[in-house]
Amino acid sequence: MSGIAGIIRLDGAPVAMADIESMLEPMQRRGPDRQRATCVGNAGFGQALLATTPEALAEPQPWVHPDTGCMVVSDSRLDNRPQLLEALGLDPQLADRIGDGELLHAAYQRWGAGCADRLLGDFAFAIWDPRQQTLLCGRDIMGVRPFYFHHAPGRLFAFASDTDALLALPEVPCRVNEGRIADALVQELEGIDRTSTFYLDIARLPPARTLQLAAGHATQDEYWNPLRTPPDPMPTSEEEWTRVVRGHLSDAVRLRLRGSGRVGSMVSGGLDSSSVAALGQEILDKDGHGRLATFSAINSAGDCAETNAVRSMLDAFDFDATMIDLQAIDAVLPAIRAQLDDLREPFDGSMTLISAIYASATSRRVRCILDGIPADNLYTAGYHFQALARRGRLGQAWREARDLHRNSGLARPGLRAWQTLVGAFAPAWARRRWEARADRAFYANELLPPSFIAPALARRVGLWERFRTYRADMANTRLTVGGGNAQSIMTAAYITAAIERYNRVASFHGIEPRHPFLDRRVIELHAWMPVPLRLREGRYKWALRAAMRDLLPADVAWRRGREHLGYLFNRAVARTRPPEALATGSCLPADAIAMQRYLANEAASQLGPDPLEAVASTRRVICWARRVACLRPPQRH
Repeated sequence: MSGIAGIIRLDGAPVAMADIESMLEPMQRRGPDRQRATCVGNAGFGQALLATTPEALAEPQPWVHPDTGCMVVSDSRLDNRPQLLEALGLDPQLADRIGDGELLHAAYQRWGAGCADRLLGDFAFAIWDPRQQTLLCGRDIMGVRPFYFHHAPGRLFAFASDTDALLALPEVPCRVNEGRIADALVQELEGIDRTSTFYLDIARLPPARTLQLAAGHATQDEYWNPLRTPPDPMPTSEEEWTRVVRGHLSDAVRLRLRGSGRVGSMVSGGLDSSSVAALGQEILDKDGHGRLATFSAINSAGDCAETNAVRSMLDAFDFDATMIDLQAIDAVLPAIRAQLDDLREPFDGSMTLISAIYASATSRRVRCILDGIPADNLYTAGYHFQALARRGRLGQAWREARDLHRNSGLARPGLRAWQTLVGAFAPAWARRRWEARADRAFYANELLPPSFIAPALARRVGLWERFRTYRADMANTRLTVGGGNAQSIMTAAYITAAIERYNRVASFHGIEPRHPFLDRRVIELHAWMPVPLRLREGRYKWALRAAMRDLLPADVAWRRGREHLGYLFNRAVARTRPPEALATGSCLPADAIAMQRYLANEAASQLGPDPLEAVASTRRVICWARRVACLRPPQRH
C-alpha cells in the first residue's frame, strides 16, 4: 500500500513540482520508503512508496515510457503477474524486475480502458497519455486501495490516495460536507454511498470503476459485478463445493503471503481470520518458510469466548503469536491515541482494537497483515426463510430460523422465528409499508435519541431522507440471478466503507491490510453458492466450516455466537478520556468548525444509558474538525 497523487491542468498550464511534493507530504505514513515526483508539461504524478512486493523496489514510480511518453503511477499489488506477463509478451522470468508501472502501461496499450478488468489483486492507478491528452484511472473491484479526486472542469483534475493530499492544493476548496458530519454523529450512515466524502469538492472513485478524462470531460464505467460470470467449471456436489471453497481461499492466502518483507495475520478467534491464519501457516510449513506472525486481541479477565477461541488456535498451531490484552491496554494506548488524534474520518475512531493490532505489527516490523473481513457478507442467504415458507415448507423455515436465532444467542428464538416469517405471505405493497414504518420507528426511537446531533442540522441535511437512501442502497445492492439461486451483496456501499476504514487506519501505522476473502475468484465463487451451503443447521458459513473442519479446532470451526472485543476496547479507551464540554466551541481552536452549529444545546446533559458511546462518537467528530482546522480553516456550506 502506497500513496499516489496527480495533477492534470486542463488549461494547459505546466504543473509545478512543488505542487506534487506538497501533495505527497501528508502521505508520509502511507509511504515511508521513498517519495518521488515527475512533471511533464501539464501533468504531474507522485508516489509515496510503502514497499511490500519485490517489484515495488525494482521500479521507481511515477514511471514514464521512453517512446509513448505515457506516465503511470499506481498503488498496487497485482496477483496475476505471471499471466499478465505472458499475455503481454513480456518475459515471465523477469516477474520480480518488471514493475507495476511498466506492466500497467503494457496492459493499457493492449486493452485500453479494459485493462482494469484483466487485473487481479488490489490496485488504484492512473495513466496519462500526453499524445492524446487523456487520463485513465482505475480502482480494484472492492475498493481496497483508495482513490479520491477533485475535478474543476476546464481548469484542474487532481487525484490522491488521501483527502489531505488534495487539500494541500490551494485550488481545492475545503468546503465541509455537513451531511457526512450528520452521518458521523448518528453513526449508522457511514456507508450511505460509494462517492461522497467529508468535503463537497472531493469525491471517491467507486470500486470496480474506471474513470476516463478526455477533452476535459470525465466519464466513469463499471467493469465488474460478482454475478456477471458463473464459475467455470461450476461445482456440482456438496463435497466439490467445500473442496473448491478451501482451494480458492488457500490460493488467495498464498498470493497475499507474497511480499518483500514479513507478512502476518490477525487471529481473532472467529472462523474467518482463523481460517486465513491456519491456511497461511499450512502454506509456510509446506514451503519451509517458518512460523506465521499472528496478532490477537484478548481479555484475560473472566470467561471470554473470543479469548478462549484464540487460545485454542494458539494451542493448535505453532504461530509466532503476539497478544494484546484488554487488561494491559496501557501498553498500546499511546499508539491508539496518536491515531485518534489524526482521524482522516470520524468513523475511524471506532477502530481502537484494529489500531492496537496494527501498532503491534509495526513494532514487530511486519508490514502486511491478513485478516478475515468481510466473510460474513459473502454468505448472505437473502430472504431464505420467507422463500421456504412461500414454497409450503413452513415447518422447515421455522426450524431453520429458530436454530439461527438460538445460535446467535437471542432470547426466545422460537418466537423470533415466527416474527421472521410473518411477512412471507403479505403482498409486496404491505411489506413495503411495514418496512417504511419500521424504518421510521428506528429513526425516531433508536437513531436520533442517543446522538448529540442538533435538530437544525438534521433538518438542514435531510437526515431522514439520507437514512432512507442508505436503507434503499442496502436493498438495491442485493444482486440476484436465476430466481435467487445466485446472489451477492458485495457491491453494497457499507461494505466499501468498512474496507476503506481499515485502509485508513492501517495507513497511519504504515501497514498494508490484505483481505483474502476479497479475492475476486473467492467472491465470484460464493456469489453462485447454493443457499443450503451458506446457511445450515442455524449456522451461516456452513461451507467454510465444512471446508476447514479438518484443519481448525472444532470449537473454532463450529463456534456459536459472534462475540467480539472491539466494543470493549472502544469503551476502555473512552474511559481514559473523560467527557468534556461537548456543546461549546471552547473545546476547539478558534478557527475550527463551530461545533454548536452541529451539536444540540447542552448536549452533555442528554447522556443516555450508555454515555461513553455517545460521547465517543461526538468526540471523534470534534477531533476530526480540530485536525482539519489545522490543515486549513474549513469553509461553511
